[in-house]
Amino acid sequence: MGSTAAATLIIGGVIGMFVGWNWRTARGANADLKVHKGRIPGFRRARNRTGLISTALIVLTLLALSAFVRG
Repeated sequence: MGSTAAATLIIGGVIGMFVGWNWRTARGANADLKVHKGRIPGFRRARNRTGLISTALIVLTLLALSAFVRG
């Protein structure tokens, strides 16, 4: 395995862990809504923010991996 492949695996693993943590956080922010009805706008902001960050990281990872493969 070359150094490029190892770097790609490490970068993909780190980003995958971060995206997974963000998705878990977004799901947890929406878990107990009956108790926290007054906090719903904050939960929505947290869910939207983590979803957008995760989506952006996935797109950037795919772009970086395609650049590594092509170049």
